[in-house]
Amino acid sequence: MKNLKHASFANPYPALTAHELGAALLPILERRFPLLASEFIGLFSHHTEGVNSSLVGLGSEFRLIALNDGERLNLELQHENSVCLSRTLALDPSTLFHEQLFGAVAQFINQLSPWLQEHHGLPPSTAFLGGWRCATHPERLNEPVIFTLPRVMCRISDQQLDFSCFHEDIWYAIDESLITFATDFTPTANPRVTGREDIPSCTDYVDNLIGLLNELAPTTADKVVIGREVKLTLERPIAPALLLRLIAPRPNPHYEYVFRWADEVAWVGISPETLLRKNGRSLVVEPLAGTRKGSHEHDKSARYRQELMSDLKELEEHETAAGLFFEQLSTVCESGSLSLRESRSVIDLGYVQHLKSLISGTVKTGLNVFDALAAVYPPATIWGKPLAACGERIRRYEQIERGFFTGGLGYFTLGDDANFALAIRTAKLTSTHIHVYAGSGIVKASDPYREWLETNNKMKPYLANEYVWNLP
Repeated sequence: MKNLKHASFANPYPALTAHELGAALLPILERRFPLLASEFIGLFSHHTEGVNSSLVGLGSEFRLIALNDGERLNLELQHENSVCLSRTLALDPSTLFHEQLFGAVAQFINQLSPWLQEHHGLPPSTAFLGGWRCATHPERLNEPVIFTLPRVMCRISDQQLDFSCFHEDIWYAIDESLITFATDFTPTANPRVTGREDIPSCTDYVDNLIGLLNELAPTTADKVVIGREVKLTLERPIAPALLLRLIAPRPNPHYEYVFRWADEVAWVGISPETLLRKNGRSLVVEPLAGTRKGSHEHDKSARYRQELMSDLKELEEHETAAGLFFEQLSTVCESGSLSLRESRSVIDLGYVQHLKSLISGTVKTGLNVFDALAAVYPPATIWGKPLAACGERIRRYEQIERGFFTGGLGYFTLGDDANFALAIRTAKLTSTHIHVYAGSGIVKASDPYREWLETNNKMKPYLANEYVWNLP
């Protein structure tokens, strides 16, 4: 591996935000470096504390993966065709899978971060892009975690673009001409969708929820999140960056991302929810739970907002999620450091509105971001409460494979900073289909058909955006 090289360029298009520049730069880099793009492409844009930032990466210099064979978790740091570091953990069937997964990754990170800094001279700011799949069926999940340190990376702010690269034969092609065409682009040919399939059908979905509600009726605080899928058939393949351009709002005050590894399946999303971000020892989570239609319903949006803020079912769902976060963070944060900075505020995404809380704290000395994830994931916003019972109920009543949907996508650095979006408002893109996912929190007061309508509303960026998908 060669020494890491750097170059910075001023943003030539000050009217464009980092989100817009990232989305425009990704296809340019794909065309310039097709071999790197076949290994990995990653785009992760976020709006944090009022600042826009975007990371764009191609190629795979190092890769961190967790492999699950049902009895053990095998963690590896890979460089090209060799394994640099590895660690194995025997799985305990009596302990929640996600807790064991992130606990193992936390220990592995403590090993690989100093190794990469000492042996390869990488700075603490070095970022791995990637995430983890949601293990609703852990026995089927062969690769629950994957992160990539790209061969080429561009960090974008609203003011400038900072490139880094590992190899001389790639570095020569990185110059200011790369960004001269990085303008906001409008699709010249909208995708054509030739078919739609709801998985499960509306009738089956409602019937499943009726069965689930019969189980929840005797309880007082249980919640289960049940997801569903809409499968759209494409007339011809489309690029992940194009799909992102079609669905992402402008300006976007939240997250947008594209991730694709060598299996040619891309995950594209515009999540409004911070699962967890860490800067130094400061930790923040921003749970969203409780939903109504948004400001796109012009004359009714104020009414929906008032309903959201007063509906007992929505309030119960939100308080359950926020309360569980607070309880879990207390195990990894310094005593007395937890603060509820926002409670039941409303964010309006246009197609839907959500209740939001913001909880912050100081991580205990000696713990890293994956120790924190072991405590808080899966959150009640995508799983439910109590955790163990929800996993069993999801396996019986949900009829989809989630993959990265409701997992986490983002980055962590060797210095243990991180930003992870909860992967909602997310779709899986293949050469022939767009698989759109949404879930809904089910409590004893839920109306099954209303939950179906809520998931429809959550899918609107993909199903009813400005470039309407017209079926013949």
